[in-house]
Amino acid sequence: MSGLFAESCLKRRKVEEGIREPGDVSGEDPFIASNYFDICMLMDYWGPQRLNHHTEATTALYGARECARILCREGVENAVRRHRLHGEAMREGIEAMGLVPYGDQAHRMNNVLGVLIPDGLDGDQVRGMLLSHFGIEIGSSFGPLKGRIWRIGTMGYNARTDCVLMTLASLEAVLTRLGMKLPAGAAVQAAMNFYDRSC
Repeated sequence: MSGLFAESCLKRRKVEEGIREPGDVSGEDPFIASNYFDICMLMDYWGPQRLNHHTEATTALYGARECARILCREGVENAVRRHRLHGEAMREGIEAMGLVPYGDQAHRMNNVLGVLIPDGLDGDQVRGMLLSHFGIEIGSSFGPLKGRIWRIGTMGYNARTDCVLMTLASLEAVLTRLGMKLPAGAAVQAAMNFYDRSC
């Protein structure tokens, strides 16, 4: 770690009251409230004081490192382009199925698509069937949108053609099973047409 980086981090340093020793100095900038992201605590642990900061989530740190490694290998621009491609293919398929994306589509995120749950459907039942029959998990929502929309992700490892097509086909199968009248196969074909135009 560079000296400049360490100096910047130490401006946000805070030693908890229970382990503070005479001479411990807190930084002048706001301290980092989460132990998982507080590099100063890690610096104190690995430094001469060997100050026991917290029990870290080691697997989370390894996971963060692996995410950074994969992103560096792919390149940020390529990752953004990949998420845009697969997010748009998902949107095309959802609309072709007759479902309605939630929110202002001109300003939506590439990696998550909000979809209005059709009237008369139990959104949690659909999510449960997708998970139990196909191993696909889609999210519900929170607050005033709870029970009103699903959140379908096309992010990270799942921002791939096969994942988008399988999610669309599986969602169509579940909705059809629950009695919705859908244009058979239209979602997958719309996504495939989008891929043909875009690749």
